[in-house]
Amino acid sequence: MICIIALVVFGIMGIFSATHRELAKDAFDCVFRRVTLRPCNTGFDEKMKGMIVGRLLLKSPTAAKHVNRHFELLSWLFLAITAVSLAYSAWGAYNYWAYGNCNGPQSSEFCILTQTGLFPQSQFNQSGNESGEIYYTPCNETDFSAWRARNGSGQ
Repeated sequence: MICIIALVVFGIMGIFSATHRELAKDAFDCVFRRVTLRPCNTGFDEKMKGMIVGRLLLKSPTAAKHVNRHFELLSWLFLAITAVSLAYSAWGAYNYWAYGNCNGPQSSEFCILTQTGLFPQSQFNQSGNESGEIYYTPCNETDFSAWRARNGSGQ
């Protein structure tokens, strides 16, 4: 079922690149034929399998052998991962639309989105490490005193 994943990927990439439009057309034809319970006669599956295995063969012949042997299973696996990811994204979008957060009604779990968009930087807690890198973590109150003490900032 590499056709379905390829249709989505090449459909989006085809917007920006003419070389991917032909692959998107082949993927659409393959998906249409698979949905109508007919075999894919365009050879799209074999073409994609050859491209993927050929590139992988340059990096790792052992991995290429396993991918070649289990290509259909891997295609179904990636299709399932794509479907689950899409479902969770849709669920998060619905929760954001209905309840104003990503996790459902009356949830106190972290959500990167708020009613007005992304969290402003002032609502994040700054914490530094020995190398001076700063990480931002969500919090309810901002207390910068420990970070300022470690970094020598006297504000």
